[in-house]
Amino acid sequence: MTPPTFPAPQQGEPFVLTDAAGRTFLSSAPVPAPLPIQAQTVQPYPCGHAPAPVSRPQGISPAAMLAVGAVGALVVGTVLVALLLSIAVVAASVATCALAITVCAVVLRSMASQPAPRGRYRRR
Repeated sequence: MTPPTFPAPQQGEPFVLTDAAGRTFLSSAPVPAPLPIQAQTVQPYPCGHAPAPVSRPQGISPAAMLAVGAVGALVVGTVLVALLLSIAVVAASVATCALAITVCAVVLRSMASQPAPRGRYRRR
């Protein structure tokens, strides 16, 4: 395996680097050369008219924004109505259970408070 060859250090004019804390450092790295700007040549059209400009999307139209807002309002309204209905169903079921427990307690208390059995199966 051959050892790597590193490029020879280049001497350049020192320039100053400043970090975010405001400290300055002197660098001996060569100043990067600006990139050459290449001119683009425009090919003329054989029929003589200019090329059509490139069309860019201009964003969302007001009608589309209104439609998105309406759909969003419908979705939020649907979610809120579903939430309120679920709360109402839970409250009704809890009230029904409480009523059933209360009725059972009243019936059991009235049965336990009777001194003697009545009706068909009473003792003689």
